[in-house]
Amino acid sequence: MPSRNIQLYNPLKALKLKRLLLPFILPLLLLPQLSMAAAPLQSNFIMGLDIQGQRLNLYDGCPEGYVSCDDMLLVAPDLARMAFAAPAEKGLNISPYTIKLYPARTKHSLCKDGVTSCGFQGYSFDGEDINGFINTASHEIWITSNWTDDSQTLPYQESSTYLPLVSRAGLIDSLYDKANKALNINYQGTRKEVKRIYGQDNADALKDEQLNWIIERSKDCGADDKHLPRTQAEKVCFIQKNNSRMEAYFLWID
Repeated sequence: MPSRNIQLYNPLKALKLKRLLLPFILPLLLLPQLSMAAAPLQSNFIMGLDIQGQRLNLYDGCPEGYVSCDDMLLVAPDLARMAFAAPAEKGLNISPYTIKLYPARTKHSLCKDGVTSCGFQGYSFDGEDINGFINTASHEIWITSNWTDDSQTLPYQESSTYLPLVSRAGLIDSLYDKANKALNINYQGTRKEVKRIYGQDNADALKDEQLNWIIERSKDCGADDKHLPRTQAEKVCFIQKNNSRMEAYFLWID
């Protein structure tokens, strides 16, 4: 009878393997136990929504060709805080933006039979503190509180660019570094051109406006007292703000 290679359980080896796998397993363990929600993977990504620099990602877990879908997920910074926080709370000493997962689904009008789905209307989602609706026709998100009568309508811009908000921290760090580098290069070049064309006073005015813009970016996105982002959500917001800011530099030259 041929001999078999029997490998005894090695607790040290098992612990080492667990540590190697932990960075890949941990993001999945951190996700809530959502029985009906697509996994927040790039392959499931269908739409990005940008609201005042903050990014929301919508994921779809239904097979291709579906009419309606209940297996969806909206990944976003805390929408209750975004929609209902008082202006006085939007300073630099507030806690970092946390990422929350909202189960979502398509919403259709019903046909004459009262059962069959007809016209597509958008996406509805819900959470512990809020529920809402994404109106793709008007590019607005309607958010209502589950505890009060408060409601809010926030306009959004649709984006096909994938900026993950859970796991893949390395990708976000890389995009954040590139956005900062590009912003600094554009700022230095724009200020130099403004000085050459319009003089030192206008160059100084651009510098002052840039400092004020940095303060406002920190208030909108969340940041520490040195105006640096603390979480992935805040870094993603910085990326969005940086890209928009570079477009505004052309106004100074024109």
